[in-house]
Amino acid sequence: MSELARTVVVPSVGLTGKKLAVFKELEELYRQVLVELVDYGSRNNIDSFTRLKRDKYRELRGRHPHLPSHYIHTACQDASTRIKSFNKLKRRGLAKSERPEVSRVSIWLDDHLWKRVGYTTILIYTHKGWMPVELVPHKLYWRYVNSGWALRTQPKIRIDYRRRRLLVYFVFAKAVDVDENSVKRVISVDVNEDNVAVKVLNRVFILETGVKRITIGYARYREAVQSVKGNGYVGRAIHGRERKRKRDIRSKIANIVSNTAKSLNAVVVLEELPKQCPRNMIRDVRDPALRHRIYQAGFRGMVKAIEEKCLERGVLVVKVDPRDTSSTCPFCNSKLVRGNAPRQLKCPRCGFRAGRDVVAVLNLEKKYLTPKGLVPLTPMPSDPTPEVAVLPVKKWARRKSLEGTTKHPETPTNTLQGQTVFH
Repeated sequence: MSELARTVVVPSVGLTGKKLAVFKELEELYRQVLVELVDYGSRNNIDSFTRLKRDKYRELRGRHPHLPSHYIHTACQDASTRIKSFNKLKRRGLAKSERPEVSRVSIWLDDHLWKRVGYTTILIYTHKGWMPVELVPHKLYWRYVNSGWALRTQPKIRIDYRRRRLLVYFVFAKAVDVDENSVKRVISVDVNEDNVAVKVLNRVFILETGVKRITIGYARYREAVQSVKGNGYVGRAIHGRERKRKRDIRSKIANIVSNTAKSLNAVVVLEELPKQCPRNMIRDVRDPALRHRIYQAGFRGMVKAIEEKCLERGVLVVKVDPRDTSSTCPFCNSKLVRGNAPRQLKCPRCGFRAGRDVVAVLNLEKKYLTPKGLVPLTPMPSDPTPEVAVLPVKKWARRKSLEGTTKHPETPTNTLQGQTVFH
């Protein structure tokens, strides 16, 4: 059994001047405590919450007698998380400073510092007493409230000074338990820079994403705008729009895969990509434009989006080693060579021919089934290549699943009840 967690940001109604002043004072007190804890922990090489609380709690409690004591408790948790995150980046050589710095502050609340009054109002305990905060719930918030997700007891709050309101970061959790013995079919998914290949029954769908075009286009646009205006803020805004478009693509792909797997009672097989996936891929790449494209492709982000959406809908997800999946013949395990067309491969031993994406999904499915004692392959027919459908973004973006395009759903060629056949 695993647990899913989702963070939902819910804004409050506009705060009165008095309430805004109280929360501003609370934020400043919390910041002072947090800065001192982070500085103490980094100087003394302490990242443990319990040690920070043991060493600094009494001192900070005496220095801030009007601040509720549980804010010092949560600030210790906050500082511990920040120091651990910084140390992790430093070990990887990605830290931009010698010590962690506190720039933005979100106030952590525990179950003694807030209460829920229904679903549209919360009470927050401050140095001035309990403060009621009315929320402005949105559709996503109600979706989690009404679909069996449990609300955790430690949200965070942040002040939005521009709109004079609070942003409340609620965390919803849900336990997921999927029985692998109950699944009957396999759906394998291969993530690439400009498409996602999905094998469903006896068909392979190449879902074109257009991420390559988006990355190149926004890079050129950002460079042109910054060269003329010299405004870094404009560049960040453009990057934000690029990130939003890619996030939308990931979400839609994840919905299609999870819906299809749910309707077919299938297990989804994904690649187990390492954390340093982009860095490993660009190790021998000298072209800066290509390096940028690889970093911005978001391979791990796509895999994570599919995995989380599948688990959210009760679909079993299995990850396998992607090594050699795009270069090995799925029938005879021979090394594939380049074919006559771009991204086309052929086997010099058995004559198998297919695109790299088709080869990858066949091998991912094979890697999942073979250790289970199932036979994923039969003696090869004259043309073993499965039917391939290439779908541009406009063709798949509004689909809820891919099963409607499967012509022969009554032929479950990758069923787990017996032998699995590649067509």
